[in-house]
Amino acid sequence: MDFSKIALLALEHGIFMARVFKADVYLLHVIELMEFSFNADGPSLLIRNDKEDEWESVITNKFKEIIKKTVPKNDVRVTPIIAKGLLTDRIAENVKNNQIDVIVMGTHGAKVFSEYFIGSNAHKTATVSSCPVITIQAQAKQPGVNNIVMPIDDSPHSQQKIDMVIELASHYNAKVHILDLRSMNEEINEKKMNIHNDPLQKKMKEAELDYVRNISNGKNLALETMNYSKKINADLIVIMTDHESNLAGMFFGGFTKQIINHSRIPVMSIKPKENNFKKTDLITKSNSHERVKMEMNY
Repeated sequence: MDFSKIALLALEHGIFMARVFKADVYLLHVIELMEFSFNADGPSLLIRNDKEDEWESVITNKFKEIIKKTVPKNDVRVTPIIAKGLLTDRIAENVKNNQIDVIVMGTHGAKVFSEYFIGSNAHKTATVSSCPVITIQAQAKQPGVNNIVMPIDDSPHSQQKIDMVIELASHYNAKVHILDLRSMNEEINEKKMNIHNDPLQKKMKEAELDYVRNISNGKNLALETMNYSKKINADLIVIMTDHESNLAGMFFGGFTKQIINHSRIPVMSIKPKENNFKKTDLITKSNSHERVKMEMNY
């Protein structure tokens, strides 16, 4: 949370989700104690060590203001945290210490050159985080989820997101759009596709969800996914962080990086597990009405 417009928008989405899942929210602001930092646009002045106490006081007051404004009903428990150090390190630390289930963060995206050579904080966080990460850009709509896009392919980890998507769709009463990704050079074999699609659709039917299945093919599958999501007015795209298309092109980055850095629709990124993906504690705890935790940060 850096109190920018995009961070406050991410907070609105996080608070909405917290109400749906009866979750706690942890607001994290990281003070990077260096004099200068370099990014794609050049050097940026950061907080000096001798201004640390003064800055903490400012941040504390800002936290009080936005919590009062964003959670007037006090129906969501919000815990502000001020940390010092590198952003991604402090995020990882707080995820572990506070048993965070979901990270929600705003992102300004990345320009082409910074994406290839440097990357973005959002992409870095999504690829190293042990829990799902939802990234939100300034063009995101108001909180709420009515349509979820779930791109899948033949990769081993692609279907690990299914249980998460089903739980999200059930809680939000959302429609699921299964998007079967195929490269332009890949022959579309309907029988082969049904082998991995039939169990998926069976799960959707068992959960009594509204869903539709579509096939998308092209040179850039990330772009195809974003265009499809825009066309059907999606509210969320759910991807795996290892999802890389060899046709995406090195210059533009892989599938995951392109989606996170350029999607104007919120993206949930899930880190693949070696074993079968299990339902997140976010769902298990919410069903038993226990309080669970999410982390809001930028």
